[in-house]
Amino acid sequence: MIKNLSFVSFAFLYANAVGYVFHFFVSRHLGVHGYGEFMVIYALMLSVGNFINLLATPVVKELLRNWQETKSALSYMRFLGLFLGFFIFILGIIFAEPIKDFLRISKAQYFWAVAGVWFLQQMLVIERAYLQSLERFSLLALSVVFEQSVRLLTVVFLANLGIIGVLFSFIVSTFSALSMLFGVNGVFFTKPKRVSLLGLIKASLFTSPVGFFVYADDLFIRRIFEPSVAGLYASVSLVGKVFVWLILTFMTVFFPKFVMYAQKGKLMINFLKRVLFLVFSAFIFFEVSLIFVGKYLFVFLFSEKFLPAFTYLPFYLFTAFFLTLTLVFIYFLTALGIMLWLPYLHLFVYYTGFLILPFGSVWWYMFYIFFLNLCFLPLYALSIRNR
Repeated sequence: MIKNLSFVSFAFLYANAVGYVFHFFVSRHLGVHGYGEFMVIYALMLSVGNFINLLATPVVKELLRNWQETKSALSYMRFLGLFLGFFIFILGIIFAEPIKDFLRISKAQYFWAVAGVWFLQQMLVIERAYLQSLERFSLLALSVVFEQSVRLLTVVFLANLGIIGVLFSFIVSTFSALSMLFGVNGVFFTKPKRVSLLGLIKASLFTSPVGFFVYADDLFIRRIFEPSVAGLYASVSLVGKVFVWLILTFMTVFFPKFVMYAQKGKLMINFLKRVLFLVFSAFIFFEVSLIFVGKYLFVFLFSEKFLPAFTYLPFYLFTAFFLTLTLVFIYFLTALGIMLWLPYLHLFVYYTGFLILPFGSVWWYMFYIFFLNLCFLPLYALSIRNR
């Protein structure tokens, strides 16, 4: 496991280093107002994108169940991914205008590009899930490194086109990573083996809420705050979510173990405790790093224009810690296949608050995120006490 964690940790560090250079470049080209608008679009793209990526979890689960015929199961999954990707693409095109009005974005065309990214991601997630099920984490990490590198190189040439150019860099990089993995995985002429759609749907219902938790706060900033405040909050959110991304990256390694230990009671609980300890340790490391070098890195990344936002960052990271704990519990419940209603109740209350509460400031906005996740944590803990 240490070897696999090393691979995904390297991919995480590289992806975030390149991602920060990407946002360093984009924030300076778009300015505070433009960057705030881009981050709303980015949040929607990643919310649905994370939903798509988290389908890897049930796909891995089904591939492990069909271990003797993994290649045949992969062929079937590819057809399924193509169908789902096309379906999501059409929905994105149809609802581009209403989404634009609801999120207060200037052009519906931005969401056409986003829909194209979703289409490609749906197929990409199948290829990465196949590598994950085989525990080929070195190749999985390489595909992430390749995708991020292509995205950065592309945006350098297209950023002058504005937001649409930035979004097009996602299409190019996702297509490039998908082409790479088609070449690595092969398996083009194997007869498909039908897997349990019921099992796939059931596991998907568990993991689906995770992606919508991570970027929920960014989705509504243009509706709630003035454009300049939205841009400042977006910069804080981007930095604070590195912690969340790190833990979700680790979960690509931990989840197969969760599935293996699902029926082993005490062994499963002990493994969960180790994961929670890792989350806590990572949080302490991030907070201490913030004290010593956070301000300098923040200004370097976003420029002096964004400096007023830095005061929000320590508390935002605190809110991210409690959000991440709930996400780990959702993975745990997914492996066990129990308490489906709890993540959805949590998600419903979460979004309802963003839509109806009168947030007077960024501080109250962050306090709401912290308080709600803190309230739900005991419910998640109680749901596994007898496991």
